[in-house]
Amino acid sequence: MAINFDNVAEKLRNWGRWGPEDQRGTLNHIDPAALKRGASSVKQGKLFCVGLNYDSNGPQQGGGRVNPLRTATAVDAPLGPPGSRAGYADDVVTMFLQAATQWDSFAHVHYDGVMYNNFKVCDHLSAAGAAKCGIEHLARPGITSRGVLLDIARLKGVDILPRDYAITPDDLNAACEKFGVTMEKGDILLVRTGQIREFTINGDRAAFNGLQAGLSPTCCEWMHDKSVAAVTADNMAVEILRAEPDPAYGELMPLHMLTLRDMGMPLGEIFDFEELSADSAKDGQYTFMFSGPPLPFTNGFGSPLNPQVIK
Repeated sequence: MAINFDNVAEKLRNWGRWGPEDQRGTLNHIDPAALKRGASSVKQGKLFCVGLNYDSNGPQQGGGRVNPLRTATAVDAPLGPPGSRAGYADDVVTMFLQAATQWDSFAHVHYDGVMYNNFKVCDHLSAAGAAKCGIEHLARPGITSRGVLLDIARLKGVDILPRDYAITPDDLNAACEKFGVTMEKGDILLVRTGQIREFTINGDRAAFNGLQAGLSPTCCEWMHDKSVAAVTADNMAVEILRAEPDPAYGELMPLHMLTLRDMGMPLGEIFDFEELSADSAKDGQYTFMFSGPPLPFTNGFGSPLNPQVIK
């Protein structure tokens, strides 16, 4: 059934909700109550990293983006005058800011020449970056709140969801019921599809970068109604990746457009929830403190991060 994309976008649009100059979007849902709820979720003293390493063996396979290149600029160089016992090493990295685990800024995608909060592309985007909606606005004060893992792959009894599977609001509700969680205002949603295993377990970059399961754009309204602060996933783009425009919405990557451009909701991509998933299946705890601020690259379109979960 065809869905009118513009009608949905207008319904979900948060422009002006937090003021005409707002550049944090749904992160404004993270109020003191949400932060305290996240802190109170720390019950066992367990720490997990849910991101990838940044190196030349990363998930990129060439083309538009490549994996990070780190080069030593000094190795065992003398520190001080001749005869000093001290030495040092330095290095430099060249990388796409969205090469591995990453946040998209609101400047990353747009349509009709307009970004989140009605900022005009022609006025605010250039080779110098994003004068509005740069990633630094998501970095300060950061992205920390209660995290909720909805393990859709485990819900369906598979390691990796089928490539053509579009996760629906019914799936999200079923996962909430199965794992005993309730989404609350300011929570950060973690969605597991199992897709990261194509890279980390199977070593197949092509499969990881190919067509893959993810959130249906129908989930945008669900997240809007739940006042979700941000959404992350273990696939390439959070949403389902198809070869053609979405058959219902008639747009390419409609969830990106609705979240980043209309809702002002940050997207976190290429996360690794495998260790967390296994542990949560054992102890039954699917809520925790999540902390994953981007690096404050001024005017950046995206950013790497080292996201952590504390249970």
